[in-house]
Amino acid sequence: MGIIMKETKLSDSTVKILKIAVILLGSMLVLIALFSNILGFSTSSGLSSNQILFAAAGVILIIIGLLGRRFPVFYESTAKILLSIVIAVIILDLLSLVLVKLIDSERFRIRARKIEVGHLHEVEKIVVLGRYEPFVVWRSNPIINCDSITINEDGFRLTPEASRNPDAFSVLMLGGSAMWGAGVSDSRTIAAYLQRDLSELIDKPVAVFNLAQPGHSTTQEVIELMLQLRNGNIPDLVIFYDGFNDVWGAYENGLAGVHHSLESIAGRVEGTDEALGIMPLWEIILTKTNTWLLVTSLRSKGILSQETVEIPTYRTMGINFDTLTSQVVSVYFGNCRVVEALADFYEFDCLFIWHPTIWTGDKALTDREHIFYEGGHESFLAGGDPAFKELLEASFDLFEESITDSTRYFSFRTIFDKIEDGVYFDYSGAHVSAKANEMIAEELIRMISDADSPLLNEISYSFQ
Repeated sequence: MGIIMKETKLSDSTVKILKIAVILLGSMLVLIALFSNILGFSTSSGLSSNQILFAAAGVILIIIGLLGRRFPVFYESTAKILLSIVIAVIILDLLSLVLVKLIDSERFRIRARKIEVGHLHEVEKIVVLGRYEPFVVWRSNPIINCDSITINEDGFRLTPEASRNPDAFSVLMLGGSAMWGAGVSDSRTIAAYLQRDLSELIDKPVAVFNLAQPGHSTTQEVIELMLQLRNGNIPDLVIFYDGFNDVWGAYENGLAGVHHSLESIAGRVEGTDEALGIMPLWEIILTKTNTWLLVTSLRSKGILSQETVEIPTYRTMGINFDTLTSQVVSVYFGNCRVVEALADFYEFDCLFIWHPTIWTGDKALTDREHIFYEGGHESFLAGGDPAFKELLEASFDLFEESITDSTRYFSFRTIFDKIEDGVYFDYSGAHVSAKANEMIAEELIRMISDADSPLLNEISYSFQ
């Protein structure tokens, strides 16, 4: 005998009571979300993710309460629409991937190469320009080592043929990426060429140490020197090779004497969402799609217009140009006085040099260099900003006008003025070729051999 199932329905009065209860519960969740800060339920200001979830749940319950018996029909119709949208989005994303591979296949080859030899996955996670290091903020990370670049475990770049003899004539070279040797192999940095030339000039072992770091400013370099002296690494000569990064820090932050990426590093320490990489969920999802990849490819090809992004600079902050220029140079000379005091106590000599840039000399530019001079590439947007170029040139002018000791302070802004071949090879406007590094090392040799320094005059020279 079969069992007959009877459809049971709630009475209208029961449904009404349930509707009121659900609406009240939903309203309560919304109120908790809106007033949790006042009630002390939240430890942060603004709407947290939990508050948003509470509010969303409350709104859904209110809708269910208002619809009552009609909710199942509403739910079914909504589900069909959402499913159709999901299927359409998946198809669009797959088509976008196909289009990107057709119009911008080089992007995938470059990325694969970066992953293979450049440790891209690790590099994409970094906040500083290398590996965190106490006091100096960062040093180079050995993970970037390859056939042409060698970084030791302390974060310093190798200088080939540097002597290990404790009695060797010791030179510490400090600076940013120009001294570090961006774009050239270990054997073609300024330090490597100076090692070679000094070994031919001086009748004793020579050890040139490249302590430069990409992005370092002079203040970081002074701290690095102090760490070296503290650890017993007392040199015969210290060479500072700067200018560009000191100006960049002021341009970017509207404040002289600060390091690269100040805002992002400070935000990381202070725990701000942006610095910690915490983005809204919709933004995370969007940037991970092939459709977004297609948009960026179309922009890079000029098919779609680039998004206009205003770079925060001293000018957008309303900082006075002349005051900032004066502060840049003043901080620099203040750092130099600290080094000179250390030099007197530890008995080493020191040279202070502002290195050349594509915007501060009078070199006849090649077609490629002219593109770099105009600047504005996405890898270095500041290169296309007149505010940066003006601050850089004015700071160079004031530095040169302020030099009172011509045996220790030098400007190399004109060193390439008579060179017709290409020297600068990227949009930074500061990184130069191996041949240019060799020229700089030769000029350093001339300065060292001619320098009016009691310490340097004690060196036994051999011009054979």
